[in-house]
Amino acid sequence: MTISDDAFAKIVAEEVKNKASQSNRSILLEKENWGRWSRALRALIDNLDQQLDDIESDIASDTERYGQIDEGDFLLATSLAVYETRKKKIQRFKFHVENRLVQVDGMIHTGVALKDEPVANLMHLQNAIRTHKRLMYEFDMEDTALDRALWASLDGKWLFDKITEEDLQ
Repeated sequence: MTISDDAFAKIVAEEVKNKASQSNRSILLEKENWGRWSRALRALIDNLDQQLDDIESDIASDTERYGQIDEGDFLLATSLAVYETRKKKIQRFKFHVENRLVQVDGMIHTGVALKDEPVANLMHLQNAIRTHKRLMYEFDMEDTALDRALWASLDGKWLFDKITEEDLQ
């Protein structure tokens, strides 16, 4: 089965996000697709770098534009906050893309396929914990000792054994 470059690139991006189906992951793990996978990751990194450059250009333009009008400081601060949020998301995704590229290039170099189901599971669980924390804050829910212990696990801290019955009431 032949997959277009665009469809393949989409599979690669979804796999980095741990959202690719098992059948699509299997396609990536076929030895004849490793080089294409590496090239798609490199292209994705180039695209993310371009997005970051575009944001920097937009920041410079907004700084100049808003500096020339009344209430410009407020507008600039608002736009900078939006840009910073976008930059952080792109940088975080780029970090994961670069890590996957190292793994794929390692496969190509060694000739051995990834055995990363534990890594995928770990990344899935980490994402679930981060999403839990984000949703707790987003919906203005009060966290509990259990929540804080769960979140601390992302930093390698085990706080569950310090929770008392009193903490849960």
